[in-house]
Amino acid sequence: MAEENGKDIKPSEMQVEDLPNVRALQDEFTRSFIESTEEVEPGYYSFLSGTKRYRMLFPKEGAIHQGYGVKDDQFEGFLMSTINDNGTDSQIKINYYANESIENVPVVLEILEGRVNQKLEFEKITSESSEVYYAPIEFEPDVFGIAALVVSLNGEGSVQIVYDTQCKNDKNECQQIKEKEVDKMVHLVKSVEFIEKEVK
Repeated sequence: MAEENGKDIKPSEMQVEDLPNVRALQDEFTRSFIESTEEVEPGYYSFLSGTKRYRMLFPKEGAIHQGYGVKDDQFEGFLMSTINDNGTDSQIKINYYANESIENVPVVLEILEGRVNQKLEFEKITSESSEVYYAPIEFEPDVFGIAALVVSLNGEGSVQIVYDTQCKNDKNECQQIKEKEVDKMVHLVKSVEFIEKEVK
């Protein structure tokens, strides 16, 4: 975060001309979710959900589209697009549900299959606080991605992500890009960190 008189300032409180010239900070609506002008790792800022129930990596060239929806701390849904360094474009659809728990996983994975209209083989990654399920998806030969579910192990809800990338390069180049892009997608999905609700 930038500092003014020793006090941290959020990007949304800064003048546009003082912000880095990247989509995530130049877009007025998108920057309201970005916690700091400092990248948390190369190419990514920290995104804080409008529900205040999770944070995640957000690509510097990403922007949230119209159609964002939030209901208190119970639901959030939005679509963002990002322009990648390799010349491809990605779309990332994210939905947060506060009332989904680890017991709902089999049903939610079926719902994800329905959303992408494909039978999926999910891989599972477990961390201290969450379980991540992801599977490769392909819509066209040049449109590939992953469908993913991140579920809190502390009863703090789940995040569904459908992340796809369009590659307009030649077939061989797209295959090389695909491998790197899928790794990048999984990295973003794994960055979802749930914020435990304070007990009043």
